[in-house]
Amino acid sequence: MRLVSLFIGLLTINLLNAQEIFTEDKIIKFLTKENPFIYETLAQEYIYREKKRYFLGDFDTKLSAKYDKKDYPTSEGEFFDFTIDKPLENGTEFILGYREAEGVQEYNNIKTGSDGEVRAGIKIPVFSVINNISTRKLNLDSASLDAKKFSFKSKDNLRLLYFKVVSLYSELLYFKDVLELENELLDVAKKREIIINKRVKLGALANISLLEATQQIINRKQRLVSAQNSFFNTFANFLKYLNISKTEFEKLYILPSIEEIKDEYIDIESSINSAIENRADLKVFDYEIKKMNLQERHTNLLKYPNLNISFYGVHDFTYEHGFKVAIDMAFPIEQRKYEGRYAQIKKSIKNIENSKEKRIINVKIKLTNIINSLKNIAINIKNSKDEVLLVEKLQEAENKKYRLGLSTLFMVNQREIYTLEIKKKLLTYNLTHLLLQQEVNSEIGNIINFNVK
Repeated sequence: MRLVSLFIGLLTINLLNAQEIFTEDKIIKFLTKENPFIYETLAQEYIYREKKRYFLGDFDTKLSAKYDKKDYPTSEGEFFDFTIDKPLENGTEFILGYREAEGVQEYNNIKTGSDGEVRAGIKIPVFSVINNISTRKLNLDSASLDAKKFSFKSKDNLRLLYFKVVSLYSELLYFKDVLELENELLDVAKKREIIINKRVKLGALANISLLEATQQIINRKQRLVSAQNSFFNTFANFLKYLNISKTEFEKLYILPSIEEIKDEYIDIESSINSAIENRADLKVFDYEIKKMNLQERHTNLLKYPNLNISFYGVHDFTYEHGFKVAIDMAFPIEQRKYEGRYAQIKKSIKNIENSKEKRIINVKIKLTNIINSLKNIAINIKNSKDEVLLVEKLQEAENKKYRLGLSTLFMVNQREIYTLEIKKKLLTYNLTHLLLQQEVNSEIGNIINFNVK
């Protein structure tokens, strides 16, 4: 019973410490906003969210107060004013306040009773109200459009970053498999050296055979070091984007082999249509055009006079009621400011539309080229698999000839190296196919959805 308990305990510890296979879908776990590479892709969106809030402050209710007290040789006076000011999006402003003025006022001709007066008023920019646009509304709506635009830019940045990380992941698996092939090649040479060493001691083989076997081991160790360098450099670059140390990663995960390709039919036309519909960077152009249209609405105010109508009513606690009406107007006769700004906006919209069209053309060409390349790589992979089977048979035949004394160690080495190179070529084709598939998904905009806001 004690042995059973001990076995269960050891099994539980092993299960708790078991490493998971690090599959592509686990990458998403590390792409959080705490990751500096992720935060960098979202930074502009965060900044423009706050910029929108800043311009919302233009519609904050404002409290203001003023107090003057003077005692000059020939005049004296005292003035107090407390006002609440509330602006609206269309430019209208409401004012409510209390003031009290005694004696001679230095900057105005206001006079009130000893108890002061309450005043309420409204200022209406006529054509801003008619067109429902003002400088404050322009700033706020522009900031709101910028926030949405940079939200799509963030999505596009995430698309590009995700493609970079999964591509590094695929390259890492490729270099891992190459490293294993080089290790296998070295192990074969080491085992063969042991056998040759025994036969040399028995006098069955000349000493030169042992020297040749040792030279092959040295050569294969050099190949292994080169493969290790490629693997560890790619590993370090990959872990950089996951924001995790190599030690921590190896405690939790083991890397699989590069996956076999899935040769799926990809329709070019439907891929292009999906890209046009999904790509966040194309939607950015739409928001840039909306922003230009908003500026055009505001620019249209330049066609009209700058006409403001103000009405103020007061109630003096001593002298009862009163009011004030004011109209002010200014109008540029030549209209050059309006014409220049209007033309500038129209040309800017045309430029944005052309940029979007150019981006779509590039997407179409790129997707077409990638999908055609996938078809050609799939053919090469099929042929390469047949070639691997063939060179393995040739390698085995060469080994049999060597064992029968009909071949040389040099020829066996050449066959083994050539077999490894053909296997590496197949791995390279698999990697290229995988990277192209990932690039198709990236170009279409079909990346794993993850929320890092």
